[in-house]
Amino acid sequence: MNTSLTTTFVADVLKKSGGSVHSFHRGDIKGGVADSRKVKGGELFAAFRGEHLDGNDYVKEALEAGAKAIICEQAPEGNWPDQTIITVQDTRQALLKLAQSWRKACDPFVIGITGTVGKTTTKELTAEVLQKRFKTHHSPGNFNSKEGLPLALLSLTSEMEVSVLEMGMDSPGEIATLCQVAEPQCGVVLNIGTTHLEKLGTMEAITREKLSLVKSLDIAATAILNIDDLRIEPVIKELSCNVITFGSNEKAMLKHGPVKNLGLDGSRFSVNWLGQEADVRLRMPGIHLVHNALAAIGVQIVLGAELEYAARAISETDASSRMKIRHGKNGIILLDDTYNASPLSVAGALGFLKDLQGRRIAFLGEMAELGTQSDIEHRRIGTISAKSCDLLYLVGERCQLIFEEAKQTGHKDVYWFNNKESALQALLKELTSGDIILLKGSRSEELESLIPKLEAKI
Repeated sequence: MNTSLTTTFVADVLKKSGGSVHSFHRGDIKGGVADSRKVKGGELFAAFRGEHLDGNDYVKEALEAGAKAIICEQAPEGNWPDQTIITVQDTRQALLKLAQSWRKACDPFVIGITGTVGKTTTKELTAEVLQKRFKTHHSPGNFNSKEGLPLALLSLTSEMEVSVLEMGMDSPGEIATLCQVAEPQCGVVLNIGTTHLEKLGTMEAITREKLSLVKSLDIAATAILNIDDLRIEPVIKELSCNVITFGSNEKAMLKHGPVKNLGLDGSRFSVNWLGQEADVRLRMPGIHLVHNALAAIGVQIVLGAELEYAARAISETDASSRMKIRHGKNGIILLDDTYNASPLSVAGALGFLKDLQGRRIAFLGEMAELGTQSDIEHRRIGTISAKSCDLLYLVGERCQLIFEEAKQTGHKDVYWFNNKESALQALLKELTSGDIILLKGSRSEELESLIPKLEAKI
């Protein structure tokens, strides 16, 4: 019996919604991509029209790379008898329809995870522990948008019992759309912060958007909510679904006790649920990841696990977090946290750096998409930085505010640069054995490009 998405299923669904089949070849589809450079044999390529690029211009390249199927708005030239090509009026809407239909056909138990910080880490950790009991599917990387989540669902197979999906947003109504496609039976809200303020305008709009995940849940579903977040707590009384709250708050149903920071080796803490208690040994560095672990425990409880089992599953798991620890040959340690940066995640990373032994160096880039709160948040990070590191290297115009605030707070070793290459050269001249370097900035800063040169020196 075929368990994967097939070209026959794709063609049937899209024809019913007005699509036209230009060529057809029967076969299985392994997953979906929207970048022709990343196409692997057997995948579906979705040609999206973007702000700067049009995926329809790259259909031929995707076909030549071995795409099994194409969804596009403009048919390519030539004959492609061994591949399936379907044109539609709007690729995004067609893909949403296809993903929704395939999710219904497979019918797994769906967990949706959102939050300003920690979505991917929580998704990976949750999927890792659930794999011990269930056939588990999860979205790859950060496939969490109106384009990414539907593509992630294309790799689902009918034998999968659980699907763990990350849900992000940068526009009003995006998470509600994702919920219509994925129909989660369990929704996790980790936190609500200021990222995307530039696009959504107000914190109230961001809060509404994040909480739309749990407000979409059916009465039989379960919301797992961080009650320590003051923006999340008020929604609890509005929900008609089941609710599990987590945190350190006295009101938390799933509550953690004092956390012992083990530095680069992670942390240790106890967790209480309905009068039961269990110990957790979290193997990911950073005490700010305790909430991620609690959320993953909560999901296991929803799926029938006892607390002791759920805590043990977390303790036995070494799922990767965004922060990568790289050890240099001369004792220098690089904390690579370049994936992204929001005020919450930067503060968490600086808090982790603060507790480490050695000369602590923070190399920070700008935080993007903060709108009217950008100045306030960069200055706040300046105050936190002054208390968290021995040397502070800053890159970019907005980081001048971090520089000013750190100086005013009393930090003497603060350096600002208008470009990352100059900052790196200054840092390389300063490094000595035993230094610990935190590298963090928004995706737009591309600080990861510095890692090869930095690794070559440490």
